[in-house]
Amino acid sequence: MADDLVRFQRVLHVREVERELTQIELTEKLGVEERIVKRITEIREEKEGALTAFCSGKDRLFSPQELWFERQNLDVIEKHLDESHYQLKNCRVEIEKTKEVLLERHRDFRLMEQYVDKVKERIHQQKLVVEQNGLDDITAMRYLRRIRGGTEV
Repeated sequence: MADDLVRFQRVLHVREVERELTQIELTEKLGVEERIVKRITEIREEKEGALTAFCSGKDRLFSPQELWFERQNLDVIEKHLDESHYQLKNCRVEIEKTKEVLLERHRDFRLMEQYVDKVKERIHQQKLVVEQNGLDDITAMRYLRRIRGGTEV
């Protein structure tokens, strides 16, 4: 039974390590999400700045080439914004998957922890039974000595 306990404690340790690694992975993905959100904010600010710069010169005449370059600049900014939104969406999907894995690993850990606790309790109960049987044997031997007229120790 003690061998089983050692084996199950090893399994419990492995489950705990898996859970911790998944927590670290989730933390990293949340950091990536935060960086993407920050980048989206920066791109939006850049877009607003480009639009403001473009609109501020409405009193002057623009050549078609200048208009085309400004439009291309806005298109590139918009493309970066779309790519960042796509990355954010994928990142959030990955975060949800990792949360599900973490939840499952936490459940596995808790189940194994409960099982190890039950095994420990069974071992403890067996030790108590063995100890009680030993005390009962000693008591029975003393009782028999007393009945047979022996001296009590």
